[in-house]
Amino acid sequence: MEAHRLEPVPPPQPPTQRRRHLTREDVMTAAEVAALLALPKSTVYELARRGELPCARLGRTIRFLREEIENRLLGR
Repeated sequence: MEAHRLEPVPPPQPPTQRRRHLTREDVMTAAEVAALLALPKSTVYELARRGELPCARLGRTIRFLREEIENRLLGR
């Protein structure tokens, strides 16, 4: 039976762009998105469910990043 050699693990590469910490102003609730888009909150949930609005699920809640919502509004 041959002995296996352990190869050295290369150090992790630093990210090319540093992420900044999110603040309360960066994260929006469905109600805040609904007010911004002048839509019912139920429509915001439906658009998020279909993947038409970018969102993140945190447990049972859904949160939206303001930058992503604004980019969608501007067509970016």
